[in-house]
Amino acid sequence: MNKYHTMWLSEVEAHQENNIPLPQKSIVLTFDDGFLDNYTVLYPILKAYDFKAVLFVVLGKIGQKIDWGGEFISKNDNMRLMDRTQLEEIGSHIELGYHTYKHDNYAMLTLEEIEEDLKLCQKVIAHEKLKVFPALAYTYGGYYRKKDAKQKALFELLKKYGIRYGLRIGNRINVFPFRNKYQIQRIDIRGGDSFEVFKRKVLLGRKKLL
Repeated sequence: MNKYHTMWLSEVEAHQENNIPLPQKSIVLTFDDGFLDNYTVLYPILKAYDFKAVLFVVLGKIGQKIDWGGEFISKNDNMRLMDRTQLEEIGSHIELGYHTYKHDNYAMLTLEEIEEDLKLCQKVIAHEKLKVFPALAYTYGGYYRKKDAKQKALFELLKKYGIRYGLRIGNRINVFPFRNKYQIQRIDIRGGDSFEVFKRKVLLGRKKLL
């Protein structure tokens, strides 16, 4: 498929740690929450093209119906999240990551509340014996954005709990090696995007879109 090379974050990390350049046209496909249609629709597509992706899971809601609102949230059956068996089954093509315990926005939480969230996430991972790569996608892209002591404390807290990467919504293409592992940027792809807009986002990032 146009010679794009899909990678897991764990593979990107291995390249960074060993000072190995990434393959040409490398891309990390990321998805959030863990909706059931990631199992019924996304997973078969990835298998068909032998693509890889990273799925950031709301760890306290595994196998449950969602209880948060949003622009693209409806009450159909696909608003249920995958269960533990399904999360394990997709492991051939999908790497799991953190997406908080119950879909909270870290920008709205205290450091103490964030620490409790991380503890709960890791408790679920241990109890369910899930293989989860220690990368966190900030829910709603929310974290302490101001570069100050509070932001530094957040990044230190993530490091304390073994989180090695934090992903935000930045709509810019990342420079590799990563400059700040807790501010990795993602390009926001929307279901309503035309194919032309999609291609321009992948090539340039939203910043240069007219």
